[in-house]
Amino acid sequence: MFGHYVAVALRNIRTSPFTSAVNVLTLAVGLVCFVTAYAAGTFWSSAEQHFRNVDDIHVLTLSIKSRDTGSGSAPRQQVRNATYAPDVAAEALKSDFPSIAKIARAVTIDRKTMVANGSNAVRLYGVAVDPEFLDIFDLPFIAGDSHSALSLPRSVVLTRDAATRLFGADTPIGKTLVIGNAVDATVTGVIDAIPEPSQFGRSANAQLPFELLASRDVYDAISTGPFGLPRGAGSLPPGMGWFLIGTVVYVYLPPEGGLSAQELSRQLGDFAARHVPAQMMLGQEYNFGLLPVREMLGGNARDFFSTGLSFAAVLLVLGGLVLGVACVNYANLATARAARRVREIGVRKALGAAPSQIAMQSLFEAAALTIAALVVALAVFALARPLVKDLLGAELGAVFFSRLDVWPALGALVLVVTLAAGAYPAFVLSRVRPVSAIAAAQARLGSPLFSTLLVGAQFAIASFLLIALTVITLQNNEMRRTALSGITDPLVVIENPASQTKVASATLRERLSAVPQVRAVTEVLGAPWEFFLIFEVASSPDPMAPKHSSSVQQVGFDFFDVFSVPLLAGRVFDRGHAEDVPGTGPAFGPRPPANPTGESPPPQNVIVDRAFVAALGLGTPEEAVGKLVYRPAPPGAAAAAPPPLPPMRIIGVVENRAFSFFKTPTETAGVMYTLQADLGVTIARVAAADLDKGLAGIDAAWKQLAPNVALSRRFLDEIFDRAYANYVRINHLFGTLSVMAFAICIAGLFGMAVFIAGRRRREIGVRKTLGGTTTQMIALLLAGFSRPVLIANVIAWPAGYFAARKYLSQFAQSIPITPWPFLLSVAITIAIAWLAVVGQTLRAARTTPAEVLRNE
Repeated sequence: MFGHYVAVALRNIRTSPFTSAVNVLTLAVGLVCFVTAYAAGTFWSSAEQHFRNVDDIHVLTLSIKSRDTGSGSAPRQQVRNATYAPDVAAEALKSDFPSIAKIARAVTIDRKTMVANGSNAVRLYGVAVDPEFLDIFDLPFIAGDSHSALSLPRSVVLTRDAATRLFGADTPIGKTLVIGNAVDATVTGVIDAIPEPSQFGRSANAQLPFELLASRDVYDAISTGPFGLPRGAGSLPPGMGWFLIGTVVYVYLPPEGGLSAQELSRQLGDFAARHVPAQMMLGQEYNFGLLPVREMLGGNARDFFSTGLSFAAVLLVLGGLVLGVACVNYANLATARAARRVREIGVRKALGAAPSQIAMQSLFEAAALTIAALVVALAVFALARPLVKDLLGAELGAVFFSRLDVWPALGALVLVVTLAAGAYPAFVLSRVRPVSAIAAAQARLGSPLFSTLLVGAQFAIASFLLIALTVITLQNNEMRRTALSGITDPLVVIENPASQTKVASATLRERLSAVPQVRAVTEVLGAPWEFFLIFEVASSPDPMAPKHSSSVQQVGFDFFDVFSVPLLAGRVFDRGHAEDVPGTGPAFGPRPPANPTGESPPPQNVIVDRAFVAALGLGTPEEAVGKLVYRPAPPGAAAAAPPPLPPMRIIGVVENRAFSFFKTPTETAGVMYTLQADLGVTIARVAAADLDKGLAGIDAAWKQLAPNVALSRRFLDEIFDRAYANYVRINHLFGTLSVMAFAICIAGLFGMAVFIAGRRRREIGVRKTLGGTTTQMIALLLAGFSRPVLIANVIAWPAGYFAARKYLSQFAQSIPITPWPFLLSVAITIAIAWLAVVGQTLRAARTTPAEVLRNE
């Protein structure tokens, strides 16, 4: 019986090569999408499997949710399961849970840490860790002790590539390096490349792709905390450490340790209440948890656009949607093609074939086509590795094909797709009645309504993807336009932490200004799109006045000239105004000492943007100039607390300019610019017409000022593109899925048009006999094809609107949701539907009555 099913299935495929080819190709497109999504999930889920006891290693997570303030706004999830936590949380964990076997912190020193071996200076991705880190993770050491390499003070471990860059072929063990141009450290170990997939690897999703591991005291010695205070000096105000969220805290919980991950997670319920300062808990709710370390890679630990799903899960859902379109397409085409086989089915039933045998035969044919489509899909997936790597930032193929559990999963996928695609045609064929089948050579099978719904379901998914693609593209274009608006000359960003480079920002400004090709120089606290500060402000000194969170940009002179930010009212910071010139202290640091005369310090001059003026209700930009804004004391502050910081006077209003993509954990009311001295990032505007000489001049100036420090300079465009890369990937992902979904729809609709147009030729002949014209017949047929497409768009609109709101709600500046993406979806889907069927429609509409009546 099995051989008979296979033989009949192959015969049917051979006698209908066009339809079979369309089904194989469309199923292959859907399977490529799903297999790629599944491969990404298996890649990320197999992370860290090369580490011993990986199942016993967890990461401390932090979730932040706004509290119900009684203002009518619902509490909002601001951070969900972030894998960065306050540095001080590790000590609190040790104190509360002494039975934890090992706890280790890992914190990024700098993505471009200054490292020098004599005159050989390079920049490396540096991470500082506790000594226990090497006990938790068995790194692939090729030199040095794998357990004690970081137990000595001022010790570092290098990757093989980093050691080669610094020492060439020489043995690095025992050699001295200068870290951060400030700390002498000894190389105590060298490791090989971390096997992929790993959070320490080189994929785009790796969280800590280190090239240098340093003992924690190196980080404490060269890094500065908020307001320029040393992290290791113990001079931070009490509780301030809980504001500094940037450390990965690893927890090792072996089975023999007595404390399980489930038990620790349960006991962490009141951990925040015991340790987080009450001031932080007034408006926000903090919750700590645990996450298996293998889930850190690839966004598995992150909340993808507030959906509650990881990126891997969202990717699998999207791949499943495209595969669903392919399955629906197969069901429609197979049902339409089966209409030409009703006489064969009728004869077989008359000879004793049972309905179950007819259905099984149809399913065997679906399985054969599905297997063929899977083979094509796997071949395309293997050949498209570079495209997949660019799309998802990971090399999936090697890991995917080497996993033994993949092949049973693919077998299950064949079974599921066979049933999803072939169940409806098998059901329809099994219900064919022998008498009616033998009487008609061709008949319409199945429910016309259900067939229309299947076509509509295809286009509903395609329309949803198209709406999402349109919104994402418009938002991405708007981000690029507003971020780089008006900037015509290249901006060169130079990282210059003076405490490490020993080059004062004023000195660097002077030397760069002497380069003929440099048109202007300014400074900022942190590189745009990589750093931001948030502070509360109010338009009144009244403690009960409404408070707003404002983004603060600390800048140097000429900032608005360098960044081409238009001035709307007032003036910008000017060296000719003595009250503008900053001191060396931070603009938003600890409160200034009390004035001996008892008088309050004078207001600080600030510049704000248009959004800030609107949010605080300060009137027009012209009216806002000269007004004061205040930094209020926190709610519930003690009566004996120090007096509030001095007020700020607005001296100018500029146009809005975004220096961050995502919204911060608290809603921000525009941007406030403060003037500050000794900032760590210098930005030079270089003449575009003579860029090469300008860069050479900058390099020469730096070499003279800091010969033992590798220059770290980037174009502003590069910083933007790096921060923008994830959004580009999302854009390309939805674009690829939309193209594939529409390709399936086009192929399916074309195939349907072949059968439907052929079936309606008799009807068209009769209508023409009664006076119908070719134009009327074309309109009749196109209307029939357009109806399910229009209904599909209406169904897709609510889902598209919800997805658009979710996506846009993440951004500090987002485009409004207009009807255009939805109307564009209708226009494109209708146009695609017409293009797919126009040939067959014209052929059917030109049918002459004589052609039909001659065959009656």
